[in-house]
Amino acid sequence: MRQIDVFIDSVYQNFDGNKEDINELKIEMKNHLLEAVHELKLEGKTETDAVKIAIERFGGEKEIQTVIGQLFVAQKLFARRLLYCALFFLVLSLLIFGTIMSIEKINQNERHKINNDISMILSDVNSTISKEKQDKIKSLIQGTDQVSKVEIYNIENIADRFNYPGTAKPEFKYERKIWAPKTRFIDLNREGNGDDKWFIFITYRSIDNLAVLSLLGIVFSIPLFLIWGIINVYHRRSVIFKS
Repeated sequence: MRQIDVFIDSVYQNFDGNKEDINELKIEMKNHLLEAVHELKLEGKTETDAVKIAIERFGGEKEIQTVIGQLFVAQKLFARRLLYCALFFLVLSLLIFGTIMSIEKINQNERHKINNDISMILSDVNSTISKEKQDKIKSLIQGTDQVSKVEIYNIENIADRFNYPGTAKPEFKYERKIWAPKTRFIDLNREGNGDDKWFIFITYRSIDNLAVLSLLGIVFSIPLFLIWGIINVYHRRSVIFKS
């Protein structure tokens, strides 16, 4: 039915978009028009009259163009906002994650230095840590805001060196309060290191869990990217023309 094809072409002649999507819309509109024409012919209308009535029921050319244009604009605007939101969550998440990991790397290096400095202080100690060396160790801990406790164990001549530091009384212990709120994301962790004679436990503030929390932004951005992609590929298929 040439008249229907001409009408559909005139409706979409001013729309710039994906040609495949527009062709699908044209096919869908044509199917609805042909269905309407078929029903009208069953009611006794001639083919010419049926085509004319079916087109009139769809509305005028300008009216349909306006509706389709508004729909296209709304869909593109919605898709663009989804994309911006997805990019915002992704960039923000990666920025926070990178910042936290950089801070944690600096803190880790600082702890390793403290551990090495304590080991140097203890290098010439036989069994009892002198008051002078204790003060030096305290000074190291006071020079950082992330370490809350240091425990030093003498493991020389101890057969079970692996379990001993966890059960025995330390040769020296120094503890102080630091800012470390008891939350699921900021907490105090404990790490240990030593040699054949001394084993050192350091309790420190950890923000590793915050880095994990920051990755939730990526979790939020993934479905937004998926929805944005689906809209850009299939949004025109959702247009249903009703007679």
